[in-house]
Amino acid sequence: MHVRRWFALLVLLALVAGACGRSDDEEESGAGAETTETTAEGGSGGDAAAGSFGDLEEVCGEGDASGATAQGVTDGEIVIGTFSDPGFAGRPGLNQELFDSAEVFAAWCNEAGGINGRQIKVNQRDAKLTEFKQRVIESCREDFMMVGGGAVFDDTGQEERLSCLLPDISGFVVSSKARGADLLVQPVPNVLTGVAVGALRYVAERFPDSVENVGFLTGNLPATVLVNDQKVEAGEALEFNTVYNGQYNAAGESSWTPFAQQLQSNGVKGLLWTGEPENLAKLLQATADIGYEIDWVVTDANHLDQKLIDTGGSAVRNVFVQGAVVPYTRAEENPATQQYLDLFEQYLPDGKAEAYLGFQAFSAWLLFATSAKECGAELTRRCVLDNAKAVTDWTGGGLHAPTNPGSGEAAECGLITEGTAEGFVVPEDFEPNEGIFHCDPDNVFTLEGDYGRGVTLEDVGKTLDELE
Repeated sequence: MHVRRWFALLVLLALVAGACGRSDDEEESGAGAETTETTAEGGSGGDAAAGSFGDLEEVCGEGDASGATAQGVTDGEIVIGTFSDPGFAGRPGLNQELFDSAEVFAAWCNEAGGINGRQIKVNQRDAKLTEFKQRVIESCREDFMMVGGGAVFDDTGQEERLSCLLPDISGFVVSSKARGADLLVQPVPNVLTGVAVGALRYVAERFPDSVENVGFLTGNLPATVLVNDQKVEAGEALEFNTVYNGQYNAAGESSWTPFAQQLQSNGVKGLLWTGEPENLAKLLQATADIGYEIDWVVTDANHLDQKLIDTGGSAVRNVFVQGAVVPYTRAEENPATQQYLDLFEQYLPDGKAEAYLGFQAFSAWLLFATSAKECGAELTRRCVLDNAKAVTDWTGGGLHAPTNPGSGEAAECGLITEGTAEGFVVPEDFEPNEGIFHCDPDNVFTLEGDYGRGVTLEDVGKTLDELE
C-alpha cells in the first residue's frame, strides 16, 4: 500500500487533519517522543487555580500524594503517553489537535496543583502514520498510561499494548482491533456493533421522497469499505433503497466529474459519503458544474471542518454531519465549549482549538484526571482503569452529549450540524429533547454483520488479574 493511500485512510475514518503552530517549550525525550513542558507562564488563575472544568468540580488540585506506585509515577509526577500522527511527511501537522489538547490540559491542570499534587508530564508519541507499533513499544517502557490520543494504524500495536498491560483512555480509535480491545475506555465510544443513524432518520423525515434513491460512496480501502458496509446495513434497515454504491481512489481523483455523472445517471437523491472534507467539496463542485443537485449528503463528524466550506464554496448545501461533541460554533451557548476555547487562548493561542477531535481528546483527559484523583496517593493502572470503567454517565464536563464509557455502548444522544456555503449551523427544524441534543434509542442501529473483533488479553496470554 502506498504511503499516499495510507494517509487517505485517516481522513476517511473521521479524522481531522491540518497543521498548526506549536509551543516553543518542548524537548526531545527518546525516539519518536516529545516531552511537553506543562507549566504555563503568566496564567491568569481563575478556573485554572480552581481546577474545575464545566460542571466537573476540582478535577485537578493540590495534594500530598507521594511514592513511586507504578511505572511513570513518582513523588511529584505522572508520565502519560499521547499518540498522534503530525510527523507524517505526507501531511505535516496531521491531527495536531490531539497533542495541542494534551498540552493545554496538562498546563491548566498543573497550574491548579496537578492530580493530588503530582504534576502531569506528557510524552508526545508521534506515530508518523506508519510507526504506531514502535511508539507503543516505547510507551510500554516509560509511560503510566495512554491518554487522549489516537493514530491511523492503531491495529498494528494492540498486541504490544496489551502484552505490557498499558491501559488507554483514548481520544479516538479506528480499527476493529482497537475499537474492541481490552484495557480501553472511550469517553465517546466508537463501537463495532452499532452505527449512529440519527442523521439518517432526520433526512428521511425532511426529504421523504429521497429515500427511494440513495447512494453510497467511499474510498477504495478495506477499512473504509467496512465503514461503508455498516452504513449500507443500517440504511437497508431504515428502508432506504440503494441505487448506487461506488468507490473512489482514496488518495483523491484527478476529476470528480465522472462520479457526479454516475450519481446523476443513477438518480441519486441522497448520498451517504465516507471520506474527508476536501474530496467531498470537490465532488459537490463537480455536481454543481453539471447542473445536478443532490437533495442531501450525510457524512461523519470529521467534516465539521472549515475546509469543507472554503473548498466547496457555493456548492456546499444540505450536508448533514452527525456528532456527539458540541461544535465550536455553539460556544456562546455552551459554557464548557467556551472554557475549552478560552484555555487554548490562555495556554496555547496558536494551537488547533477548533477541531472536533481535540474536544474529544480533552474529554479523555478529564476522564483520566477524575479517575486518577479518586485513587489518592496509591495511583495504579488498575485503580484508574476500574474508576474510569465505573463511569456510566459522562459529558466531559459538558463538552459533548451523554455517553457511557463504562459499557462502551454507542451514544443515543447527538447533534446534527448542517454545512452550508456560509458555514456550519444547526438546522432550524432539528428537535432537541435533552439540552441541545436529541436522545433516542433509535438513534443507534445494532449491526448484525461481522465487522471484525478487538484484541483481547487472552490473545496475548495475559489476564486482567495481572494488571496492577
